[in-house]
Amino acid sequence: MRPNRRTAAHLAALLPGIRVETDPSPERNAFVIGGERYALDHGQSEYVLLARLTTGREELTRPVFLLCGQRSVNNQAAARYLVTHRERLRRRYRRDSFVLLLRVVNSAAYGPDVVELVGDVTRLAMTRAEPTPETGRAADTAEA
Repeated sequence: MRPNRRTAAHLAALLPGIRVETDPSPERNAFVIGGERYALDHGQSEYVLLARLTTGREELTRPVFLLCGQRSVNNQAAARYLVTHRERLRRRYRRDSFVLLLRVVNSAAYGPDVVELVGDVTRLAMTRAEPTPETGRAADTAEA
């Protein structure tokens, strides 16, 4: 996955604590959030971010909904999750921003139909990770 320009801009500006691995490696497309790595296991276990983002004065702005999956089927799964859980999300978050990490289970068999909530990663996603002195990039996980 290479985020499109608009998605990349939203991630950089509004979700500075999230990094998507884009280097050509086995870890390509992994999400790194708060030092945790969420790797793509094609067709078995895939991740998608579902975010409602607001900036500025609430009465003057409309939220941006961002669906950012490791594969396109994951975006569809997040859209379905949003529609299915919209009332629960509205009651919980009201007009506030939120960022949820979802896991799409066995998309090879079930497509976008089986989705689990991994967690609310709002605080981590909106906090810029500190770069490491060696690489200048945000720290991932501690080396063993």
